[in-house]
Amino acid sequence: MSHRLSSILGLSLAALALTPYGANAQSASVTGTWANDHGSVLVIQSIGPDGKVTGTYSNNAAGYKCAGVAFPLVGWMDGQRISYTVLWKNASVDCNSITSWTGYFNQGRLGVEWVVTFDEYGAPTVRTGSDSYTKQ
Repeated sequence: MSHRLSSILGLSLAALALTPYGANAQSASVTGTWANDHGSVLVIQSIGPDGKVTGTYSNNAAGYKCAGVAFPLVGWMDGQRISYTVLWKNASVDCNSITSWTGYFNQGRLGVEWVVTFDEYGAPTVRTGSDSYTKQ
């Protein structure tokens, strides 16, 4: 095998190892339980071969009326990028809100920006913020 062909093959294999979908090492390092500074808990249960993320989220922020209830989340992961959304509603409770997070995994931490929509005093409201998570 020529040196050039060997180099091309090596680069191709390296690129495959870095693909975002179905990468077992990436999935293993990301799946599990993550917590932020407010005590909220993100559980990433699985990352599908297409990058689909499934899991749960429990918002434990002080004063939140649905604190401690785990709601399902859906989202997507592409390399180090992640985005996920929670509809704060199930068969027993309706928190009248939806939150979406988008961010990056970097050096064992997850940093995200979030947007929440809800009704406040009968008016549609949108708030934004950011959080940092560490794996538990």
